[in-house]
Amino acid sequence: MRHSNDFAEDRNADHMPNEIDVASLTRCEVAPEGHYVRLHFEDALGCPAALRLTSDRVQQLLMTLPRLLSRALQARHRDNSVRALFPLGEWRLETAAGSKDFILTLITSDGFEVAFSLSARAIVRIRSALEAHHSKAVQGPTLLSS
Repeated sequence: MRHSNDFAEDRNADHMPNEIDVASLTRCEVAPEGHYVRLHFEDALGCPAALRLTSDRVQQLLMTLPRLLSRALQARHRDNSVRALFPLGEWRLETAAGSKDFILTLITSDGFEVAFSLSARAIVRIRSALEAHHSKAVQGPTLLSS
């Protein structure tokens, strides 16, 4: 747990006047009609606040955060190969209604969930990469990509 002095040091290093230092996320809500979400938090001084985002802004934020997290970890560790990893708990592969594509849903044991649309071509490329990797007796890390 960080203390207010830790936040004060960070604030003085690279702080903009209108920034809020979030100390903890306290609660999340979805509006009944689903048009926005509200993220409740406490700032570094213990004052409650909330951030209200439309569903579209949540999607923008969701698409931005993984890259920001990786860049922050790489900068912190001075290693461009470092990235955030989340252990896979469950996965589902299902057909998409009215499409030839599939929906691949990946879920961590703590409930983080993300879904991807997979074309038949993407599935073939993933399968080929896995088969090629499996057929080689490779030791050490291997990159499988499209």
